Amino acid sequence: MELNDLGFQGDDFLPNRSSEEIDLVDERGNTFQWEVFYSFSLSGNEYLVFLPTSEAEYYLVNVDMDDPESDVPGYIVLRLSNDDNGDEILEEILDPDELEEVAEFVEDEIGLIGQFLSSEE
Repeated sequence: MELNDLGFQGDDFLPNRSSEEIDLVDERGNTFQWEVFYSFSLSGNEYLVFLPTSEAEYYLVNVDMDDPESDVPGYIVLRLSNDDNGDEILEEILDPDELEEVAEFVEDEIGLIGQFLSSEE
């Protein structure tokens, strides 16, 4: 997946609002339609970053933000993988070291997501 496919423009690393949307179903059977905020490769894996769109989705956040200006507590990062049939799936990142490495990469690449969210208001 190319950054241009996700609505990124120029060198600013921030998507416009025409990013790809996907439907996800959690382990409870709840369906969510999320917009891909950012995608990247790291250490041989592909990742997608999503922003919660309602308070009902806050329990899915796996990377907390320390930005008091943000309207959301954090964001969701999932690893893109393949199941036994070769179909693409999104996996929860269970390894705390991997999640920390991913969060640091996202911060380095696009800065504080909270600053982007605050600028949209």
